[in-house]
Amino acid sequence: MSKFLIYLVVLLAIKFSNSCEPPDCDRLDCGTCGNACCSLEFLLQPDPNTLNIMLSSLLQNSGPDNHYTFVSSSDLRPYNISCNFILQGIHTTLVKKYNDTLNFAIFPETSQKYFQSRMRAFSISQIGGAYCDEGQNYKNLIYLIKNLNIEYIENHVAGCQPPPRR
Repeated sequence: MSKFLIYLVVLLAIKFSNSCEPPDCDRLDCGTCGNACCSLEFLLQPDPNTLNIMLSSLLQNSGPDNHYTFVSSSDLRPYNISCNFILQGIHTTLVKKYNDTLNFAIFPETSQKYFQSRMRAFSISQIGGAYCDEGQNYKNLIYLIKNLNIEYIENHVAGCQPPPRR
């Protein structure tokens, strides 16, 4: 009986140490990109330059949970292409065990009067064999967006499928 309890405790410890910390863990992905990933597109109110500054600053200050890292930001406006800025960051899971890579592409939005930017956001688990993510890649992205404290519209692109509507 004691071997069973030890096994159960170890199994539960592994489960809870690797899981996404709620809220926003309801959009899990299993292998959409080979590994677990999430791709979203947002319409956001600030212009692309302001949005780039806001998102870069949030990442440079370790994000809302102090587990984000700023990697780089590039201004693509001199190249006269549709994308104005690209950014990259890393999120380390709450138990500081696994890293996920975050990529952002910011575009001017001209089809809306209120929203001035369109942003593609992507998160992928760095560890090989991270087939299912328990919603962590979605949370990596939405947690940052919510903490910008601006209005947005979210659209699903790939991975992290929204739950069915009832």
